[in-house]
Amino acid sequence: MSIPASSALAAASGDSARPGRVRARQRLIEACISALHIYGPSRTTVSRVVALAGLSPGIVRFYFKSKAAMLVAALEYLASEFEQRVLQPVAALKHSPVVALGLLVELYLDAEIASPRKVSVWYSFWGEASSRQEYLDICGQKDEDFAALVRELTRELIAQTGAAHLDADGVALGLIGVLEVLWQGIAFQSEENIDRRALVARALAYLGSVFPGQFPAPVRERGRRPARPAR
Repeated sequence: MSIPASSALAAASGDSARPGRVRARQRLIEACISALHIYGPSRTTVSRVVALAGLSPGIVRFYFKSKAAMLVAALEYLASEFEQRVLQPVAALKHSPVVALGLLVELYLDAEIASPRKVSVWYSFWGEASSRQEYLDICGQKDEDFAALVRELTRELIAQTGAAHLDADGVALGLIGVLEVLWQGIAFQSEENIDRRALVARALAYLGSVFPGQFPAPVRERGRRPARPAR
């Protein structure tokens, strides 16, 4: 049976509109992340988000039932991005733990994941997590998944190197602590003052001190300035 021309046109219009809806929703999420970076969760408002997005206030209701729902969507986006850009590529290399741990350090400190904007937003949500179960669940799951992967990689590397005297949980906790301290520094700097090669080198230096000869320091990029201390 043939489809009436009017129905076909409506279906085509709906199909072509979907990418636009996805882009508008993503635009709101990105603006929400920027607002959270600037104002924090408590002072982020719908009007501030739409102003940063360059959209009309009424459009928010089309995608999110409330400001709270928009904030959760922004956090879920960051968690999904972390899983796809860090956890999945590293987990695919878990049988080559030296390569996997080196990649983990690189990706964890990459500007796409560890920008001052995104790092500050993660800490903002953690600061509110004690009173918001949704934040606690998402942030906690992200940290648990990351810690589990680091522990698995350190256990595999200890087994491959025969370093039975090492405690895998302790080594993993040390690396997570190093990366956490480096993230804290990123949160209080501007991008132009961050020397990411130096940050990667510091994290690899920790691993190299535990597993001698396994993690050579990366070659410093020419022309990169050392990071200025955070004020």
